[in-house]
Amino acid sequence: MLGSRVLVEAEDQSLYERPDGLVIVESYAPDVLGTVVAHGDVADVGIGDVVVFPPSAGQVMEYDGRRYLVMDESELLAVLEDA
Repeated sequence: MLGSRVLVEAEDQSLYERPDGLVIVESYAPDVLGTVVAHGDVADVGIGDVVVFPPSAGQVMEYDGRRYLVMDESELLAVLEDA
């Protein structure tokens, strides 16, 4: 049903610290981070992967007080390893 699309839960971008200690601050990171919560059969990402995408990517939706984006996998810029 999702095909090559992914459902991403957007993270609060004011400050993001990875387990390895790398800190990404919003003013220095123009792209957005999020966690994949669902994907189609064609997607090369997995559930739980932390991904980077441009602020203009996807369609925004809110559910149960959380912000999600539905986007095509081609809109993703990167998958952070060991995030």
